Amino acid sequence: MSDSLKRYRAIKDGLKQLYPDEPKGNVARHLSVLAALISGIVGSHSTQLPKIAAELPGPTKAESRAKACSRWVNAEERDAETYYLPFVQPLLAHLAQSQLALVMDVTDVGRACVTLMLSAVYQGRALPIAWVVYRGRKGHLPTSTHVSFLE
Repeated sequence: MSDSLKRYRAIKDGLKQLYPDEPKGNVARHLSVLAALISGIVGSHSTQLPKIAAELPGPTKAESRAKACSRWVNAEERDAETYYLPFVQPLLAHLAQSQLALVMDVTDVGRACVTLMLSAVYQGRALPIAWVVYRGRKGHLPTSTHVSFLE
């Protein structure tokens, strides 16, 4: 069994454990793609879809795997309650076993929009916890925006 297949299965099994019930139907299918995305990011050390797809196991062509990942990322019907929140609480519980550093950042996301993001710092990396997108240009946001975001 290849390393990428072992990594993918371990990630998928770990994600399934964080759901209260066994995922079924579309949620199970979407969870498989999410596990593949995470596995590809870990394996390729990149967030570029072609590099992620090159690291994924399976007989399909890399272009097909990249397209499946692209569809998952760009789908409008993904909701935070199903695909994001089940993982945030266990992540924070694990990170809180040592000193937990939180950072806020304003980042340009294109088309005259910026995102205000709250991240936990872990091993020199910022892991996003919560974010909100605003219309505007990169730069400083008013203090009131930061305060309302934290509330």
